[in-house]
Amino acid sequence: MNLDNFANFQKQARTAGIVFYHTGEFTGPIISAAAEALKHRMQESGASGPATRKLFSTFVEMAQNIHHYATCSPELENSNLAGSGTISVIKGEGEYWVICVNRIETVQIPRITEKLDQVRSMSLEEIKKAYKEQLHNANHEEVNKESKGAGLGWLTVARDSKQPLEYSFSSDPIGEGKFAYFLVKAVI
Repeated sequence: MNLDNFANFQKQARTAGIVFYHTGEFTGPIISAAAEALKHRMQESGASGPATRKLFSTFVEMAQNIHHYATCSPELENSNLAGSGTISVIKGEGEYWVICVNRIETVQIPRITEKLDQVRSMSLEEIKKAYKEQLHNANHEEVNKESKGAGLGWLTVARDSKQPLEYSFSSDPIGEGKFAYFLVKAVI
């Protein structure tokens, strides 16, 4: 990328309200450092405590989702890297958007769709109730073998979001139908 292109990219990012943007690998240390940088940026901007907490929580959950469930992109398939994707925090009128994208196996689409549609159909009170129930669910790992956490991630993000989560899938043209890109957006 030449310097003029980078200057244009930087100008577009400022105009679009991008507060934070990371693309690449999502390891534990990278997530921690990025979350701390975001938290400091929010505090410096004068964001309220509750907004900062919700944004921080949503950011960490989405970054961990990439870390745990992303399939390597084609250029990284022969490396030891996993958990690659993109996450962005964008400031709008009185709200923040947290948007992430990562590559997944297409066989995961029905499972993800079912989970997100279930959460999207819940009221805030139902989300809070499901969250409390899941906190005490000692059988989660036995029932949901695909999960790499406590099953609280999407409930946490939905609880903090001002609107139902938005998501979509787009095909990976290189993946020969085996892979897709999973995009999700929360409004905080």
